Amino acid sequence: MGYKEEDKQTLEEQLQIPISLERFTKELPKRYRDGEFAESRIEQVNQEWAHFQRSMRKQWSFGKKIAAFTIAAAASLVLFMGSGFVSPTMAKMIAKIPPLSAIYNRHDESLDVSIKKELKKEGYPVKEVTLIVGGSEGEVWIFVDTPEEKIKKMRPAIKKVAFKIMHGEPYKGKTIEDYSVKVMKFVAEPPQNKREAERDKEITEAFEIVNPVLKSYGYENALSASPETIELEFPNTESKEKIAEIQKAVEDALKTAGNNSFKVKTKTFNLAKREHYSRWSDAVTGIGHEFMTYKKYYVSSVGYKSIDGEKMQIEIRMNLLSTDLKTADLAKELNIMIEDFIHSEEIWQKVKDDPYEIIITSKDKKRMNE
Repeated sequence: MGYKEEDKQTLEEQLQIPISLERFTKELPKRYRDGEFAESRIEQVNQEWAHFQRSMRKQWSFGKKIAAFTIAAAASLVLFMGSGFVSPTMAKMIAKIPPLSAIYNRHDESLDVSIKKELKKEGYPVKEVTLIVGGSEGEVWIFVDTPEEKIKKMRPAIKKVAFKIMHGEPYKGKTIEDYSVKVMKFVAEPPQNKREAERDKEITEAFEIVNPVLKSYGYENALSASPETIELEFPNTESKEKIAEIQKAVEDALKTAGNNSFKVKTKTFNLAKREHYSRWSDAVTGIGHEFMTYKKYYVSSVGYKSIDGEKMQIEIRMNLLSTDLKTADLAKELNIMIEDFIHSEEIWQKVKDDPYEIIITSKDKKRMNE
């Protein structure tokens, strides 16, 4: 959306776009740890995440250059759409607010599962079905375990099955109706080579060494790791002296354990903004999922931006031009829906002390709710 990077803060801190799935992905690990996925669905989330990772590796084996955005979008779809965003209290509350109740009254079985089940029923050698979503567009990738020459003959019939489901009753009026379908040869995941296995083991062992040190200082899940680096993350309210002390303690623990292959780095995040985004995450996720699911809203993106951790800007981009006769009226309706949702009892308890602004713009970037 063209926001500038200020004060050397990351774009992630400045602009959070949970429904424009690329940005939403960055929040998933923390939200997963914080329990925003129902306990009864955790196993499914794990299975779908593993399935997604396998699918992505296969695409690279095809020689396809898949952008990080597409991968992030797919990951979000797997965890968000496929596994249910979550607390039961939140679900009951939203169900009282039409039409946002549609978030939880949707078809129980996910699209990929429905397509795979039907194709198997009809005898096609389908191995996997993966949903790829970026912005307001989407694709269904169907992987078939048979020689390429047979796939060419099967492709039209397989697509027909998928399109029939996508245009069926559960998806009427949803963006899913406009997804494209690709039928491709299934490629088995190559076995992990010895060096990759060794590095995975080293990272796991490093976490086991570092986490107790962090916990002794009151921090949990405050690290990430790559094959060469362990990065510690702290709020910007922590003193530089304390951060340096913790960093040294981590380095000493690794050294004592004989693990000298990692360089320890630190970074800080804006605590006020992170807490601000946390207070508003349920509101924007609910609003965004509704608007991005149904074509009738003509919405191409939903985002939110914290202004200094104090004022929240909720931004809706429509895919209609400002000159379109229905744009202004629809913008008014969207504005009313957002206000009603924010002022619902449970959401308002979380955000009522925060000033906020709703910005609805047209495809040609004209503000429509002055």
